[in-house]
Amino acid sequence: MKACNRYELDGEILEIPLRWDQRTQAYVEDYGDYIDQPAYTPAGRPILLTIEDACPHADMGDSPGGIDCGACRHYHQFPGSQLGVCSNEKRRRPGKQRGAAGTRKEEPI
Repeated sequence: MKACNRYELDGEILEIPLRWDQRTQAYVEDYGDYIDQPAYTPAGRPILLTIEDACPHADMGDSPGGIDCGACRHYHQFPGSQLGVCSNEKRRRPGKQRGAAGTRKEEPI
């Protein structure tokens, strides 16, 4: 079994593969597939990297200098990960139901 971190998103389990990083001598999440092919929760919410450029619908609140998803109030990042879910209704895929944000479940390495 390949090492991974698991996240529960709106009732769906999302597995993020881990890879060994020689420089840090630790396992790190491999986001390759999420950069090339963005994913969505079953409720139609986009799963994004924290460092992605903010969209035109971003609400930076009191942080007007923010330029990435991580500074937006609609973005909910998972602790210990660079992934999160955008809860902005304008970014939701059409025809999807409302759902809750996710939680992290780590698998032992």
